[in-house]
Amino acid sequence: MKIAILGWGSLLWQPKDLQFDKEIGWSENGPMLPIEFARISQDGRLTLVITEDVKEVKTYFAISSYESEEEAVLNLAIREGCGRGQIGSYDKSKNTFEPNVFFEKNILEWIKNKDIDAVIWTNLGEKWDVTNNDGEVIKIVDRVDYLKKLKNHKRALAEEYIRRTPTQIDTHYRSLIEKELDWKPIL
Repeated sequence: MKIAILGWGSLLWQPKDLQFDKEIGWSENGPMLPIEFARISQDGRLTLVITEDVKEVKTYFAISSYESEEEAVLNLAIREGCGRGQIGSYDKSKNTFEPNVFFEKNILEWIKNKDIDAVIWTNLGEKWDVTNNDGEVIKIVDRVDYLKKLKNHKRALAEEYIRRTPTQIDTHYRSLIEKELDWKPIL
C-alpha cells in the first residue's frame, strides 16, 4: 500500500520521527485544501489547520515508509503529539474517509490519477482559547494582535513557525502577518 502524508506546516521542516521516503522528500503537488492560521498550539504558536470558508492553497505530500495505513496513522499521530482520532485518512480501495470531512472532493480530485492507495493528514481543528499566567482563559479574536502581544520564547516560536512556512502556503492571514509584523518567509 502506497500512502501519502499531506503537509503544510512544521511537518515539512521539522519531521522529527515521521517515517517517509526522504530520498524523494516532500512534493509541492499536494491537493488544494482550505488552510489558514487558525489554531493556538500549547506552546503559543499560531499554527495552520484545515478550516472552512478560507482560501484553498496547494499543499505538499510525502510517501510514508509504512505500507500499513494503521502504522502510518500511528506514526503521524506520534509526530504531531495527538491521538489517532486527530489524524484524517482516505482509503482509495474502500473509498472511505475517516472521519467524514467537508473537503472530500479536494482529496478525491487529487488522488484519482495518482499511484497512491491512501492519504493521511493532521486533522486538528481551530482552537482559540489560551490560558494566561493568571489561569484566565482568553478567546483570541484578532490573530495579528495576538502575535504582537507574545513575548520572549513564545514570540520566537510563533515567528519561526510563520516564517518557515513555505511561500506556497499563501493564506489571507499570512499576508496580514507579513505586512503588520514584517515576518517574511525564511527561504
